[in-house]
Amino acid sequence: MNFERYPWLKDLTTADALREIAKARRQYQSQGAFLFPYFIRPDVLEKCCSEARAQESEAFTTDDHHTAYLGPQNCNYPENSVVNHKMKTQVASIAYDELPHESSLASLYNDETLLRLISLIVQKELFLSDDPLGCCSINVFRPGYHHSFHFDESEFSTTLMLQDAADTDSGLFQYTDPLRQSASDPALADVAAIVQAYDHMNEPPHGGFHEHDAAHRAPTLHTLDFRPGTLSLFSGSRSLHRVTQVRGSRSRLVAVLTLATQPGFRNSVVVQKLFWGRSVSG
Repeated sequence: MNFERYPWLKDLTTADALREIAKARRQYQSQGAFLFPYFIRPDVLEKCCSEARAQESEAFTTDDHHTAYLGPQNCNYPENSVVNHKMKTQVASIAYDELPHESSLASLYNDETLLRLISLIVQKELFLSDDPLGCCSINVFRPGYHHSFHFDESEFSTTLMLQDAADTDSGLFQYTDPLRQSASDPALADVAAIVQAYDHMNEPPHGGFHEHDAAHRAPTLHTLDFRPGTLSLFSGSRSLHRVTQVRGSRSRLVAVLTLATQPGFRNSVVVQKLFWGRSVSG
């Protein structure tokens, strides 16, 4: 961690630390995201990038279609419902069990200070994930790859930008303000309006979505100022989000550090197979 930029990280009980944590919490709750720029030192960032580049060519590639909810077709909704709308995603991912045992990224993930920091911001006791593939993984967006709109299965995500796209106007992380309070709320009108308005990579149903209402204005789409070395806390289960298509000569590399609100969290078999091509229970 970059203690020179964030000296208060050394002791999260100090007045300075509590003030910075409260600031992060307010923004996270209202906007669904908060950033810590230059969260790791430049030398550590380079080590993490080197580790990622060494495994990049072996990363499993997802070239598939999924719904905004990452689930199977739902017969309780019509075929032209946004619930059943399939969108194409291309992304590769380096699983945790493919990282070096002594990797800098794994060390950061297992650092108790990081776990405590995020716990204080979200005001919940958090736990490291038990998912042997997805607890600490690296998303690899090669040129031409993108990730279509979706909600995450986990309540929030903690990610670290390692390397951005060569074309910095591409590979953008875009998201809405929180649209829902729980996964039981599909936020149909908002999701339909967003996909209808912003998604130009996937063909909508003929005649539009069942839930689409021309009078319903699509929520604003924000672009995260996500630069190498930046740690992001994002409410992925509440905010719809995507990564736009990467352009240029290099891959966009982002580490995903999964923290859970319950011990023993693992991604579903569907998600494991989607992003790593295999399912591992423990």
